[in-house]
Amino acid sequence: MNKTIARQLAAATALLFTLGVALASAQDGRHEHGKRGGFGFGMRGLSRLDLTESQKTEVKRIMESRKATFQSLRERAHSDWEALQNLSEGSAPDTSAVGAAFLKLRSDREALSAERQSTMQEIRSILTTDQKEKFDTMAQERKEHFGRRGMQDAPGR
Repeated sequence: MNKTIARQLAAATALLFTLGVALASAQDGRHEHGKRGGFGFGMRGLSRLDLTESQKTEVKRIMESRKATFQSLRERAHSDWEALQNLSEGSAPDTSAVGAAFLKLRSDREALSAERQSTMQEIRSILTTDQKEKFDTMAQERKEHFGRRGMQDAPGR
């Protein structure tokens, strides 16, 4: 029983750290959906694709149409993160409540990821074959970059 509680608390602590960093970054505006394009590419990054004016307009429309959804998901994740943080504080946190809050936060993260993936697919659908190849390369490079950075920022690494 004690190992299970320790694992739950360790997982909750790791998640708190990860989400704390992500939410702090989001609050300072560096990752705000409307400003950077939602994926860290931003319009500047997407300029590497040599989009036509029509494509630029369409990307802006896509991003604008999803802006409220991303904002709502981020706000929900932030609220759920604060709830988890509050539940995990103290000398004897209720492990059931912490576990439920952790699962709720994980669900929020999955919803954000699904929305991001859907948006990327919608943008990708307006690209030419050459642009799709560049876009996929950019996405892979970003994934590798943030994967490495995440490993460097992780506690105990």
